[in-house]
Amino acid sequence: MKHNLLLNPIRKAVVLFPIVFLYSCHNYFKVAAGPGISKRPDSVILAYPHRYFILRSGNDALYMGGMELSPDHKTLQCKLDTVPEEHSIYLKTGLHGNNRYKLGKPDTVVLSEVHFFITNDSNARPGLSYTLNLEKVQKVEILVKDKGRTTESYILGGLGITLGVVAVAAIIVAALKSSCPFVSAHDSSGLSLQGEIYGGAIYPQLARNDYLQLKMTPLPNGNLQVRISNELKERQFTDLAELMVITHKKDIQIRVDQNGNIFSISNPESPLSAKSGDHDILALVKAPNDQKVFAFDDTVQMPASPVELRFARPAKTRKAKLILQLKNSYWLDLTYGKMIEGFGAYYSTFIKNQHSRPLADLKRWTNEQQLPMSVSLKTRNGWKQIENIMTFGPLANRETVIPLDLDSTDGSEINVRLSCGFMFWELDYAAIDFSGAADYTLVTISPKKAIDETGRDVTALINKADGEYLEQPVPGNAADIEYAFTPNTDSSKIQTFILHAKGYYEHVRNFHGAPNIAFLKQFKKPDALSQFSLQLYRQAMGMNPGNFGPGNTVVVKNSKTTH
Repeated sequence: MKHNLLLNPIRKAVVLFPIVFLYSCHNYFKVAAGPGISKRPDSVILAYPHRYFILRSGNDALYMGGMELSPDHKTLQCKLDTVPEEHSIYLKTGLHGNNRYKLGKPDTVVLSEVHFFITNDSNARPGLSYTLNLEKVQKVEILVKDKGRTTESYILGGLGITLGVVAVAAIIVAALKSSCPFVSAHDSSGLSLQGEIYGGAIYPQLARNDYLQLKMTPLPNGNLQVRISNELKERQFTDLAELMVITHKKDIQIRVDQNGNIFSISNPESPLSAKSGDHDILALVKAPNDQKVFAFDDTVQMPASPVELRFARPAKTRKAKLILQLKNSYWLDLTYGKMIEGFGAYYSTFIKNQHSRPLADLKRWTNEQQLPMSVSLKTRNGWKQIENIMTFGPLANRETVIPLDLDSTDGSEINVRLSCGFMFWELDYAAIDFSGAADYTLVTISPKKAIDETGRDVTALINKADGEYLEQPVPGNAADIEYAFTPNTDSSKIQTFILHAKGYYEHVRNFHGAPNIAFLKQFKKPDALSQFSLQLYRQAMGMNPGNFGPGNTVVVKNSKTTH
């Protein structure tokens, strides 16, 4: 087990890129340039800061390190440095001038590069701190595999680009992203990507309600705007998209649980301790949005060591609110993707058959594979599971509340356990709140109008949950939704916005070859996907991967895929 128990974005890149190229023999790269997959590049931005950024200032090329995005998303602060030799392949037009690179390091690092182009700026020099005005960026080039079987790149071109929810320009890498509908909302910086909805609901039977908190400011016409879009190769179906507007005092925060219940938070308290096995992870979960996460990445113990949180309990307290900020990992997407490659050309038939499976069977498999985040409370009779947090995607952290009934507990402490499959989730923050319920007012707003990318009015499809779905079958489909809004006029209060959506989606995959039956049968066993995840990780890190069932390795035999 690694001592720090987390994979920060840079270390994730080190892990994920070997996996991506492990199954590929192509050795040419290309520049993915142009307007991108749609005419609205902001809708395809994904917060995934794993790339190596190079500033192209006139004829000069400089590495951009330590990047920090300004709160208004208009400037990027960085420290410039010379570009090392291993990142000069593209600058020299590739090996022998034909955009060819050698397999293995150091040449493959060319595939991690993003190039920002500006006119020559004399202030851009090695060793200096530099502020990049994003309005000055003329184009962005992303280097990808030529004939890559899974990687898609999206170009961020021109001004008006919202850089997303992490600290750098965000780029979709379809090889690592199973996706679900993307949600953007109009805020102070324009239309900003803010999260995903009903992640993991990949069959009609799994269609579910989801609640996503949004940062919003009105449009010039006074309305609030949300965009729901399809950015990867899947079919998406949205039945409902209404907006919850909650008005409350400034000194409290409003959060919802996964069922849409509203909670007020006024005095969150950090854990007394946070451990995974023998490792202290308190520093990783004390502050929200600090890019320090616990990644459930114990490579020794299986199932992976859970997190145990210990909180002080005030005397005679009977109720509490557990607050968690977390998200799914890109690693989970990759692991699941490698599993379904085993179906080969049979995949489409398998999906059709799944549509007739009982809902209880689908949920049972999901739970047995430890896909949800399990939350348990230590009672006087032992550990008791109180919640399974459903997957909601890796795009952005989500803060959720789990109400705790403490009548079955004793003592002056509260003990909570969090567990999931190997590297399926990332925990950024944990706290507890004992405050009583604060006053608030709730107004639920149906869409005033919703227009898709063709100009068609789709309002009637999403204004109520009636089984009439807004269908978004291909990448580039997007619906812009506006809500009539009455702003708050009480200076002592603020408003919190929550999108209540319902729907499901389906993956589109074109695998070839015969199914690997022996490999697939293993996933009928509980915890098999978590064990497979560990094996993939160990193989990527050059460790002994162990055996995933008799006669099988991580590599899925007799299966090729195209996207």
